Formats: sequence, structure tokens, C-alpha cells
Amino acid sequence: MSPAYVHGYDPRENRRLQDQASTLVELLHSDTRYPEGSTVLEAGCGVGAQTVALATASPNALITSIDVSETAVEEARKVAAAGGIKNVTLRQADIFCRLRLSPSTTSLCASYSSIWPSL
Repeated sequence: MSPAYVHGYDPRENRRLQDQASTLVELLHSDTRYPEGSTVLEAGCGVGAQTVALATASPNALITSIDVSETAVEEARKVAAAGGIKNVTLRQADIFCRLRLSPSTTSLCASYSSIWPSL
């Protein structure tokens, strides 16, 4: 994990990310709907702020959300559980490593500014 990674370590930053996501959810996701049966990879889910919006809007899609930080993934699990989200699997993983996801079964990869600074 990069030492420059800041999201998800601090409770204050977690709240900021959740607030930011709830403020922008209509702008970012008003028309985001994945078809029934879609398998979506969300790269860089952080604390799950976008994850809940994606999963709620597409309850019949299967979403695998990953983040490099186990701390962030644990927070995302709490957020998903509190929201009653059932169609998301959260995993600690690095997008630049092999994820063992089948290209033939993954319909889409979504990321919200989580990996571009590293590219």
C-alpha cells in the first residue's frame, strides 16, 4: 500500500467521505443502474460511500468492491450492513494485483477517482 494513501484511516476522514458521497449521490448516480445479473467490480471502494449508492440503485446486480486498505474495507462492511445491502462483496485487494476475477463474468469496472493519482 502506498504511504500516500489517506482515505479510510481516520474517523474524521471517514465521515468527510460519507458526507461528500451523500451530497454528490444524485449528481453522480442519478442514472446509474446496472442490469439484472450484471457483475460489477468497484475498484477503490474506500469506506463504502459510493458502494451503497451503487448497490441500492442496482439491487439485482452483484458488486465486488475492493480497496487496498483493510481498515477502509472494514468501515465499508459496517456501512453496507447498516444500509441492509446484500448484493455487495467487500474485499481487501490491490487493483494492480491479480484479483482472480473472470473477464467473462465481470460486466463492468467502476472507480471514483480512487486510482488515478497512482497511474
